[in-house]
Amino acid sequence: MEYHQTASSDLHLPPDSYIYTFATTAPQVSPRTDAHSLTPTSRLAVISSDNSLRIFDPETLALRPDGVYANIHTSVTCLTRFAPTAADANIFLTAGRDGRVRGWDLRSRCAALEFRNPKREALSALAADYGLHTVVAGTELEGNGPGDVRVLGWDARKPDAPRLIYEESHTDTITELRFVPNAGSETLLLSASTDGLINIFDTAVAEEDDAVFQVVNHRSALHHAGLIGGDIYGLGTDETFSLYALQSPDLDAADPQPTHFGDVREPLNCEYAIGAYSTRHPFLAVGRHSADPLVELIPLKKREDAWSFRPKKTRRLVGAHGGEIVRDIFASEAAIFSCGEDGTVKQWRPADTDVEMTGTRAPKRRGSTASPRAEKRSRNSRS
Repeated sequence: MEYHQTASSDLHLPPDSYIYTFATTAPQVSPRTDAHSLTPTSRLAVISSDNSLRIFDPETLALRPDGVYANIHTSVTCLTRFAPTAADANIFLTAGRDGRVRGWDLRSRCAALEFRNPKREALSALAADYGLHTVVAGTELEGNGPGDVRVLGWDARKPDAPRLIYEESHTDTITELRFVPNAGSETLLLSASTDGLINIFDTAVAEEDDAVFQVVNHRSALHHAGLIGGDIYGLGTDETFSLYALQSPDLDAADPQPTHFGDVREPLNCEYAIGAYSTRHPFLAVGRHSADPLVELIPLKKREDAWSFRPKKTRRLVGAHGGEIVRDIFASEAAIFSCGEDGTVKQWRPADTDVEMTGTRAPKRRGSTASPRAEKRSRNSRS
């Protein structure tokens, strides 16, 4: 199905800016997925290369009055909502290379929370679980690995010092953090890194050796990871994509074999992968920007223990962002939103738009040891 651009906005960004990622105030449908229920009062948010947080109306793409939070970090890297699963969010959390996590209250328009990395290392990944009162951040390695990186965890009620420090499980930049609650535990945390490893920690355990629940070796640097349909996915910086079974609490049970798609660029006729989306109908988003610009949302389906693509159900954003990379998308039943290195947010709709809008948040911007502009050049060079 083709989607056509129905609105576009630069959100009053300065020239030559580009946008990293989306978040939303809308309630989360389930803690196990990224699905959100958009309402008429819901807002979308983005962070951008001018180090601002911007809040806008998803229906019109109009910037909200007082919707610009300027200079939120020295080099902002991450954005996520902080609220109970089924509630509207009033706080967005951001992190940056200044080694700080800040919580921006939309009611008071100020930083209501702040968590500091004691060693002041740059932060490259961020996640939070409101019910657990927990905020976690991962550090960025300056220079080439292997080296020392850490996952830090704070109690949101006691922000003065981290209550968790995991510093032995990764050796390169932390690129992804996600809470992945399941029937066995509400406190599981997924981490991924450019060292190629995906770790599952039980954050109820302070001792790192005892906290490690599972380790997956993707065998290439990771820029996204998470859960889809209860399985772990890994998406590499070399555009390799695989899915792995989340370890059963029954350690004697044999885990299913992983599904390895390899480098998806040739089989999916794309130049880069944007991310995988955990929704009722999960999909991988891929893009093309050199010729015939396009973004495709290609559904994934699991049969027995193996995953496959369902190309006949693909949704296509024709034209995408022209010759620029699309960094992130937010997909809903009624519309899809994209943002990218051209500094714009675009809204896309199918021919029939008489559908209640509910949405899903795309993965966070991946961490990088390079500057944003160097990262852009590096991403373009791989296409």
